[in-house]
Amino acid sequence: MTEPSLSPKTGVTASLTITLLVAWMDYLTGLDLEFSAFYILPVLLAAWFAGRRWAVALAVVNAVAWSAVDFGGGHPHPRMFYALWEFLNHVSVYLLVAATVGGLRLAIARQQASNLELSHALEEVVELKGLLPVCAWCHKVRDDQGYWGQLETYIEARTHASFTHGICPDCQARVMAERSGITGEQPVLPPLPALPPTLPPRSPAT
Repeated sequence: MTEPSLSPKTGVTASLTITLLVAWMDYLTGLDLEFSAFYILPVLLAAWFAGRRWAVALAVVNAVAWSAVDFGGGHPHPRMFYALWEFLNHVSVYLLVAATVGGLRLAIARQQASNLELSHALEEVVELKGLLPVCAWCHKVRDDQGYWGQLETYIEARTHASFTHGICPDCQARVMAERSGITGEQPVLPPLPALPPTLPPRSPAT
């Protein structure tokens, strides 16, 4: 779905212009033609292009504009209560339209942002499928041509991933133990060298 072609400021300006146009036409036609439904148009426009808050404001403005034209056109009301009741009916309908369309527009905008993030994430993912023949001893991988190579080279050639190497704590402890000669078992001492046989004491020369 494409982004709105009007900015919020332009949408509000267009909504107010339509409100004035509808009110003017409603005033000219008098009581013979009803233009109540046309006051919803600027509310819809504001809700879609300017957001829910502006739509609520335009709903009140259009309800007031309709009431002003109604009074200015000489619509007879037996009591003031009836005029107030009609105003409340109109403003309720306009507010309902503003809340519904504004909420729908907000949900669409959030869905568009979520889809954009998902598409960016999918661009960074390359899926490897099938069985990878890996050597159980040296962990090399056999490619399609039957050559055995390092696992890192195989994955880097087929994805956008790259590898950096380190050492885990377990391997670090094992290597340090091997280098220091400590393997976790009692060391076996080498046998002592054999001493030369004891010679008998020499007798004094006579």
